[in-house]
Amino acid sequence: MPFRYTLQSVLRLRASLERQEELRLFATAAVVARLRAELELLDLNHLSRRRAVIGELQIGSSGAVLHFAAVCDAAYAAVRTKMQTQLQEAEARRLAQLRVYQSAHQKREILEGLRDRQQAAFDLTFTRHEQQGADEAYLIGFHADARE
Repeated sequence: MPFRYTLQSVLRLRASLERQEELRLFATAAVVARLRAELELLDLNHLSRRRAVIGELQIGSSGAVLHFAAVCDAAYAAVRTKMQTQLQEAEARRLAQLRVYQSAHQKREILEGLRDRQQAAFDLTFTRHEQQGADEAYLIGFHADARE
């Protein structure tokens, strides 16, 4: 008789829930990575624009260039602040999802540990029964030889 784990359907459910939470974690991590990349690109674009303005000022340009640079700096600061806030919120969601995933992972591992212990107990009992049967067969054969 093969080993049958009575909570196998619950274990499958826990594994499925863990996988769903893992996928959600991947999705939130992807949002965080995308926001970080966008923030880095924004910083690189701002730095490039600042270099261009400095280059124009060195060759002698009007006050309009300075005014435009100041407006761009203000817009950059506003956009960067907004993106930083979005990044912090996304990171908080990622950390919350990480805790949910870890909880689901732990629940599945508990059920797997229980299954493994039950499997080991079943295997031990099965081995003992086989050994008992072999011992009885030997003793019956031994007693039959002794009578002859």
